[in-house]
Formats: sequence, C-alpha cells, structure tokens
Amino acid sequence: MILVRYGEIAVKRGRRREFERKLMENILAALRRKGIEAKAELIRGRILVDAPDDAAKIIAKVPGVVSVSPAREMSYEEVPNYLREALKGLNPKSFKVETQRLDKTFLKTSVEINREIGAFIVREFGWKVDLENPELTIGIEIIKKKAYVFFEKIKGVGGLPVSTQGKVVALLSGGIDSPVAAFLMMKRGAEIIAVHFDQGKNARKVVEKTVNILNDYSPRDIELIIENHFEVLKPYVVALNRLNMREWTCVVCKIAMLRRAAEIAKEKGALGIVTGDSLGQVASQTLTNLYFETMSVRFPIHRPLLGMDKEEIIRIAREIGTYQAFLEYPYCDCPFRPERVVTQGKPEEFKRILDALEEMNKFML
Repeated sequence: MILVRYGEIAVKRGRRREFERKLMENILAALRRKGIEAKAELIRGRILVDAPDDAAKIIAKVPGVVSVSPAREMSYEEVPNYLREALKGLNPKSFKVETQRLDKTFLKTSVEINREIGAFIVREFGWKVDLENPELTIGIEIIKKKAYVFFEKIKGVGGLPVSTQGKVVALLSGGIDSPVAAFLMMKRGAEIIAVHFDQGKNARKVVEKTVNILNDYSPRDIELIIENHFEVLKPYVVALNRLNMREWTCVVCKIAMLRRAAEIAKEKGALGIVTGDSLGQVASQTLTNLYFETMSVRFPIHRPLLGMDKEEIIRIAREIGTYQAFLEYPYCDCPFRPERVVTQGKPEEFKRILDALEEMNKFML
C-alpha cells in the first residue's frame, strides 16, 4: 500500500473534490503507462494506492502529490509485532516515532501513540530517542481505524493535477530553459502540447528525449509537433534583408515562432503559449524586445522563468532530469543570425518592420 499526500488541493474551495479525483486519475494513468495496474481509494487528505512499493517513485512525479510513503496496513495492536520483525538487523544511532491521526475517532492521540510505540522500541532494541535529528523515523498514520506504518517519505513535486487548468503550447528548443518552463506549467495544472522548431543536426532526437523525460510528470504522453525552423523563418529574413535591418533577426525569429505557435494553439484549443524566456539572458529576452514580441502576437504568452537566474533554472533542470538531455544537444549555429543583434530596439524601427511584413501578409495585426 502506498500513502499519497497532497496539500494545495485541500484548500481549493468548491473544486476540492474535482481536483482530488483528477489527481487520483492521473496517478493511476501514470502507473498504467509504466505497466502497473493499481487500485486507489480517495479519503480526506490522502489517496491510498494498492500497488508495489517501487510504484512510489512514479507517483512522486505526478503533479499535485506532496509526498508518498510505501506503507503496511494493520490494526494498531499489530504494530509492535510488525516493528519487532521489520526493524530486526537495524542499528540506528537514534530514532523517533511520528504519528498523524487522520481518524479523529481513534481513541489514542498522536502524542500517546508516539510515547507508547517509542517506549516499546526502547525496551525492544535499546535505541536512543532523538526528536530533532533522528537517523530513523518510524511513521504511523491512523486512517479509518487502521494503522499505516512506513519508514520513508518520498518528496513529490507538489502543485496541482495536470489538466485542471486547461492546455497550453510550450516551445521546446532543446536547451536548458524551455523544458523547465514546460515542467513548471504542468506543475501548476496545465496540459502541455510541445512544439519544436527543428534546425537539424540531431536536435530533434534530443527534444524527443526531453519530451520523454517530461512524460514522467504527465498522466498522458505529451504531444510533440515538429516545425521546420528554416521554412518558418526564411520569409522574414528576406523581408529584413530588403529593409537592410538584419540586426532585428533574433527578435523577428522569435515573433515568427510565436505566431506559428499561436496558430497551433488555436487549432488545439490551447489557452496560451509557454516560453523559456528569462529576462536579459539573450538578445531576444531583453525587456524591450520582449515587449515588441508580446505586442506583435495577439495571443497569451506565459513566461514562468522570467524572474529566475540561470543557476535557479539549472537546479530545477537537474532535479527533473532534463539537464542531462541538454548535454547531448548538438551545437546548432543558426545561419540567419547576424553579426550584430538588437537588444534595445527603437519602436519606430520596429514599426517599419511590421509594416513591411504586413504587406507580405506575414503578420495579420
């Protein structure tokens, strides 16, 4: 039996039951994708999943889950005998008993259980009690008059269940940032449709690997749409060459991708576009250029990494497993990138570009 804990869902007034059921559905779907058939029961504050212990790590990656513990179910009277066998051979420097009584009709309080079971452990094994920094924690949760005993608590990703907040299109470049942005949106309950603008040189394979990693956090396989980067960008580069304004290429390239992503989003019924933009990181991500890009695409753009620095983003990428995929990403030198790029463009210059592109029917503003 696996104990699944959730947090933020519990304070969702009016939609709590809906969120709880969706989380349970997502857990079972995630296990099925790994070939594990399981049963689950929803009780207030917990989801009990009847599955092998190794399913706990799979469940921990489901957005909405705060923590999980492989546990053994028994009557309270059976706990001492179970611990006598389960702890045989261990010799921790210290221990503590940590009880949570979800069933308030149970006659003993959490404090009483901690003292009673703790005293038994001391008599049986002679171990030292340390309530602040124990080497071993014996967890007990009282649920529906039963005791659930466990020895580890695996941290989950937290957040909200995927698909409770609608769909978004996430631009995936194969770099560090965009997979983290996609993950953070899934963690907040959004279903992801991934879009990659392929530049060749095996970049697509790395993006496919990244999507497979992100799939661990999604109850269903993430749809991946591949667009040809050169075909999408080339007409815009031609227009910039005619205007002798090639230094605007990076900004216009971003707008071209966002415009195509908006078309896909409308086709798929998505409610926004997600990018890995981090303020000031590259030329197209200065505040001025982000303004131009946003004003040129009449569709919601979400930038969950905007206020993060690179170290914060890398830390999350390592935690979720996408950083390793990035290390395999081949260097792709964009043939359209000019020697000089605009970082603080002037509005009047950008208007000239938009007017020229509008004439070519590339933007419908």
